[in-house]
Amino acid sequence: MPTFNSESLEPLFYPTSIALAGITVDNPQHWTRTFLDSLLEFQFEGPLYLVNPKGGEIRGIKVYRRFADIPQDVDYVISTVPAKAAPGLIEECAHKGVKAVHFCTAGFSEIGEEEGARLEAQLADLSRRTGIRIIGPNCMGIYCPGSRMSFNTDFPKESGPVGFISQSGGNTGGLIRRVMSRGVRFSKVISYGNACDLNESDFLEYLASDPETTIIGLYIEGIKDGRRFRQALEKAAREKVIVLLKGGITEGGARAAASHTGSLAGSERIWDSLCKHLGIIQVHSLEEFADLLVTLRFMSDAGGRRVALIGGGGGSSVLIADEFERSGLQVPPITQEMRDRIREFTPIAGNILRNPIDYSQNMTEPEKLLRTIHIISQWEGIDFLILFLDLAWVPLSVMDLVHKIIDGMLAESGAALKPIAIVVLIDISPEQVEKVYPFVQKCSSSELPVYYSFASAANAINLVLSRNEKVLGTLQT
Repeated sequence: MPTFNSESLEPLFYPTSIALAGITVDNPQHWTRTFLDSLLEFQFEGPLYLVNPKGGEIRGIKVYRRFADIPQDVDYVISTVPAKAAPGLIEECAHKGVKAVHFCTAGFSEIGEEEGARLEAQLADLSRRTGIRIIGPNCMGIYCPGSRMSFNTDFPKESGPVGFISQSGGNTGGLIRRVMSRGVRFSKVISYGNACDLNESDFLEYLASDPETTIIGLYIEGIKDGRRFRQALEKAAREKVIVLLKGGITEGGARAAASHTGSLAGSERIWDSLCKHLGIIQVHSLEEFADLLVTLRFMSDAGGRRVALIGGGGGSSVLIADEFERSGLQVPPITQEMRDRIREFTPIAGNILRNPIDYSQNMTEPEKLLRTIHIISQWEGIDFLILFLDLAWVPLSVMDLVHKIIDGMLAESGAALKPIAIVVLIDISPEQVEKVYPFVQKCSSSELPVYYSFASAANAINLVLSRNEKVLGTLQT
């Protein structure tokens, strides 16, 4: 196997040319068209070569019958050929100067049959003999906005500081879609599947030294080399913020991992201990993962655990306060001086001026609500504040008022001395979803963190604060 170095992986993320092997010629809706559609949508700048024994043309691009027919050398190959044809493809690539091949196709060790395992071992052996690096098989490959590479047409075209390494293609797309509307953008994303050649340690070492990446997310089912991975993780944790989701830690999950990517799961206790020791933030679902990325990107500077909660409804305020304090955050009482200042323009009836603050009567008077937020944001007794907008009951007829609140919040967050976040609750009616989505876009474009429940906000902020406190404690000792 070629010795790892960061330069050896550059062609994966910044190829000068790409060939798509096995693309279907006759059916525009076939799944093998996904990669071509995505590369064209992202306007990949290098030459694109299509290969299929039938020949022909797709979207104005010539289809070559064989790799040997391509007139130039090829940098990078995305393969959707059947598993049995994969070894032969590597042999062809070796004569065209190919540096790396991404095998999307399944049917290898993950199926649990001898023939699939044999084919995968053959690919690994060919990689060693030819020097061609392999991603996969059984994965979605690379998403790198900076080089205009993607495996989905609807991913964001803008780059960001988050790198993501995922053994699962479905979870890769799932995480990207959960955070894209909330403003999180990625530097490089890798779905690496069965990892017959390049594995989690290779990509972790690469992202740890990548200047475009400051946060590294990991979804892992199994690892190839425990000692090497531990060393790579320890080094990366010193350089970057790491978020880890480990799949297959239960008996049922381990069985699913074995049939998904052919991986053997590890002990939950070992992973918990490793994360605590290295200061890695461990999550247990994609939803929690998404909340962590939003917090790390837009609210990592909270500075402390004291929060002011501005939300509607007396009963819900009680539950909200419980939720935050149960998560290790503090909800201090509003001082009498602050309450007196707010009472100058706010009626006592229908409003609870404590903490949480119930502003129910002020929903129809955005100016008063925004004035309250401004006063609270200057309070030295808190480290950050969160506004709660329960839009599930708000009639569409008053959405203009909500727009005023959001616009004022954005202006306030830019000038406030304390970080501000927003929790938005909606129902699932098509009309309301359509009306609320512009609010989320406004917030994300201004880098205002958005959450969809108080519980998720409290949990994510606590995890980030706990990680920051551990890092600070380590630096002081």
